[in-house]
Amino acid sequence: MAVSERVSAERGEPLGETVGFKVRLEGMKGKNTHLLFCTSGILLRRLLSDRNLNGITHVFVDEIHERGMNEDFLLIVLKDLLPRRRDLRLVLMSATLNAELFSNYFGGAPTFRIPGFTYPVRAHFLEDVLEMTGYKLTSFNQIDDYGQEKLWKTQKQLAPRKRKNQITSLVEDALSKSSFENYSSRARDSVASWAPDCIGFNLIEAVLCHICRKERPGAVLVFMTGWEDISSLRDQLKAHPLLGDPNRILLLTCHGSMATSEQKLIFEKPPPNIRKVILATNMAEASITINDIVFVVDCGKAKETTYDALNNTPCLLPSWISQASARQRRGRAGRVQPGECYHLYPKCVYEAFSEYQLPELLRTPLNSLCLQIKSLQVESIGEFLSAALQAPEPRAVQNAIDFLKMIGALDEKENLTNLGSFLSILPVDPKLGKMLIMGAIFRCFDPVLTIVAGLSVRDPFLLPQDKRDVS
Repeated sequence: MAVSERVSAERGEPLGETVGFKVRLEGMKGKNTHLLFCTSGILLRRLLSDRNLNGITHVFVDEIHERGMNEDFLLIVLKDLLPRRRDLRLVLMSATLNAELFSNYFGGAPTFRIPGFTYPVRAHFLEDVLEMTGYKLTSFNQIDDYGQEKLWKTQKQLAPRKRKNQITSLVEDALSKSSFENYSSRARDSVASWAPDCIGFNLIEAVLCHICRKERPGAVLVFMTGWEDISSLRDQLKAHPLLGDPNRILLLTCHGSMATSEQKLIFEKPPPNIRKVILATNMAEASITINDIVFVVDCGKAKETTYDALNNTPCLLPSWISQASARQRRGRAGRVQPGECYHLYPKCVYEAFSEYQLPELLRTPLNSLCLQIKSLQVESIGEFLSAALQAPEPRAVQNAIDFLKMIGALDEKENLTNLGSFLSILPVDPKLGKMLIMGAIFRCFDPVLTIVAGLSVRDPFLLPQDKRDVS
């Protein structure tokens, strides 16, 4: 929405004429719209009803390095479409792209590099941050009451999984092999006390105080894992004598459950002599660009779904990001002038991160995806998915097929049933789609529709900042 608004303004015309946008449940386009900004999910919906993308000449897929489920599915379908539409041009884009991987996937497609128009950003890792601020980490000041409760929940969720996550083992190995001999004994002791599982609200507070007292003017973007973290940190900062002073600090939040009007506040310039501090989830990593950001504080984690195909259980937990994501976060600081990025983890831990995020296709249940694949009239789901850039493990595919057979969307020969055809049209999870259809059959559609609406979206409620405490 922000990009379409900017492009239409640069063209000197109102939004909805030659430039438009389309996202789920919202859009603005007219009969003369030639340039449409949309989500990958919207494009996939178009492909399901129009296999050849008639009337479209160019498809640009941006931020392809994020490797979401829709993007990987889209690549398989577009790769299949290109031989039929020789005139169609496909451009894949990203600032942190593994270009060779994508080029090889499309049979040696040409690549071109556009020099980045960003200013240099200095990276400070945990050891530098502790040296610079003089902050002392102990086993007590990294976890508050909220953190204790969250740590207990996380450990409870992780308890059934006996083996350690690969990245966690790499982080522990990297820490044990690093000596930090070029740093003061105080900083070395602090790093030794660092708890990798904690977000470290008090450390973030100390870094923000350092920026506000000693650094040049400029907005600050703080990357957190989710709304719970953002909300708790915001309450903690509001109680701080410096960071909670509205005459010196404008404290804003940025996450998916905010109203569009509230999201726009983060792009506005603050009043003179007031520093803007934005607490954001990873939606600020690539989706949006806030021009006046000069400082980035990166906690090094993001919430992502991990899927254990063996036990057929998904769970949403804060996980370490990839080096590509860390570079994207750092790059947010160099848009208008040279910037600074404070990574709240040691450099050796950054070097242990995987280079790119694990594709969503390899870490989430595939029920909806397999149903969409069958609606494309393909013979075998397994064969179709084996053509992916990085194919999911056969057990995960089989789990999804077994589930679709169980709810009656596929028959024993893996063909789409009448129920399956209806479910593939509905933009919800197959089991929620079946709830809707059964609700219609048993004439209790209204209450079922309300329940499905609540379950199919992350959260049906917006969280206005000024009404958060109203019960």
